[in-house]
Amino acid sequence: MGALRKYIFKLSDFHPLELNHNTLGDFATLKDRLERVVSLGSKRKPDIYATSVLSEKETISTGYIEIGPVLSEIERLIDEHQLLTNELNNLNKQILGLEPFQWVSAPWEDSHNWHWIKVVLVKKSKAVLKILSDLPVAFAEGDNAIVVAYYKDDDETAEVIREYALDDRLLTDIGRELNELKIKKEQLTKHLADVESQLDTLLEENGTQIRKAFDYYSVSLEYARLVNGSVDTQFLGVVVGYLPKEHLNDALKEVRALGGDVLQLPPEEDEMYPTKLENSSFFEPYESITLMYGPPRYDTYDPTPAVALWWNLFFAFMLGDAGFGLVITLVSLYGLKKIKSMEKILRLCLNVGVGTMIVGIITWSWFSTQPLMINGKALGLFYPVNGSDVNTMLVISLVIGVMAQFYAMGIKGWWMLRNKDYLGFWSDVFCWWGFLSSLIWLLLGGGSMSTYLALFFAINLILFQGRESKNWISRLGMGLIGLYGIISPYGVASFLGDVLSYSRLMALNLTGALMGQVFNSLSFGVMKSGLMGIVFGVLMFVVFQVFNFAISALGAFVHSIRLVFLEMYGRFYEGNGELFKPLKRVGRYYRFEEVDYE
Repeated sequence: MGALRKYIFKLSDFHPLELNHNTLGDFATLKDRLERVVSLGSKRKPDIYATSVLSEKETISTGYIEIGPVLSEIERLIDEHQLLTNELNNLNKQILGLEPFQWVSAPWEDSHNWHWIKVVLVKKSKAVLKILSDLPVAFAEGDNAIVVAYYKDDDETAEVIREYALDDRLLTDIGRELNELKIKKEQLTKHLADVESQLDTLLEENGTQIRKAFDYYSVSLEYARLVNGSVDTQFLGVVVGYLPKEHLNDALKEVRALGGDVLQLPPEEDEMYPTKLENSSFFEPYESITLMYGPPRYDTYDPTPAVALWWNLFFAFMLGDAGFGLVITLVSLYGLKKIKSMEKILRLCLNVGVGTMIVGIITWSWFSTQPLMINGKALGLFYPVNGSDVNTMLVISLVIGVMAQFYAMGIKGWWMLRNKDYLGFWSDVFCWWGFLSSLIWLLLGGGSMSTYLALFFAINLILFQGRESKNWISRLGMGLIGLYGIISPYGVASFLGDVLSYSRLMALNLTGALMGQVFNSLSFGVMKSGLMGIVFGVLMFVVFQVFNFAISALGAFVHSIRLVFLEMYGRFYEGNGELFKPLKRVGRYYRFEEVDYE
């Protein structure tokens, strides 16, 4: 059994199915403890505890790594550091709260023992001063409060003043108390610095050991998944899990060579198979977008290739600056040569960079400037920031929205045809295509033909939207309601709302352009003030462009995700599958070749 587990553990594509609950509890606990230490090390010693995977991984055997004493000492220092930090924060709050009242210099802590006079501190305002001037009291003003003295037996005055009174503790000798707090703060600061020095020393001296231990216990938890997917008896050992078809023949040969065999089990009813995404090198980077929504079920399809270019278009349209696109493209190309561990995300950035550059060239926006305009228009076509051409951008955005919605319905229709659901395709896709197209044609002046077509498809929708009901009255009622979009998979109202959502394409593009133009006018204005003006103007230009890029790129990412998730996935994709998670022998820092648990 040990040899079989070791072979399976070396497979790059095996998803174990947990059959029992025997986990390597000690490994899980140690891994969590080390995660805390590595996280701190990444902040305090980033040169040692790099957060990215090392480009060259050391190959080590997974023999037991002793880390307990060092780990315990580091954890003790971390806890002490946290306690000292919290105590310092509380001291700072106390000092900040008392400093405004330093002017209350007289020691009033014994005033509560006075026989005739009561002394209180009240908040200061014009209204309070007016009230005090009408009362039988003596008072002294400070910057932010008032010391008030009145006769203890004057109940009416006491009742009025009680409403504005501050904490009685503020009447102590604040100067002395502040001095004590500051002395204590200085002592805690020195103690904290000493703890930090000890922490840094331990993190640096034990960096290699901590990194190895962290990866060792991380990989050990992967092995625990394999153990949980196996059953041991006196004469038989069984490992249960999922293996991609392309690895089946090799697995058969290797397992039989070890004296075992591979049994393919038929799927059980309602069994949830894990899903492994497989796409071409072009679409592979977009899988992260799909997984943000949720992996597809094993018995459906991967929507990544279907929406990848749409997401690319949405992002590029909303960012829409050739200068920004050029920067993204160049940085991505450089990163692809230098940072292999981030290849997928850099390829995604490269694609959106090229798309953004294309949109920016069409709208002729280079860092929100328009050099070499042709008759005041981008490429001689239009100038997006111009009032009249804003409408052109809006129309383009809405046309993209209509096309995207029809496309999303088409994906749903394709899946229905593939599953031989011809009635569903007719009633839930084709009739909606026809009805909505006819309405658009009618709005554009299509005449009587568009009206007849709209009526034809509307009647079909009314008849078939509620086809699950056997009662014809209920069926027709559901059809009428479904035409509006309450119970049907689509509807006139939802279609209109979804199409209008695509106006954000124009809105974000225009917002970034206008904000950039304002920043540029400020920068170029400063540049006209001589040599120093040029220096500061260039600096302002760079800072403003970085800020504009950050805001615009964030908005483009969030809203492009929204358009895909809500307006497209909402029409044809559920994303309620389980992702295929193969066993991993590669940690953050090292690659492990052997397991020594048997």
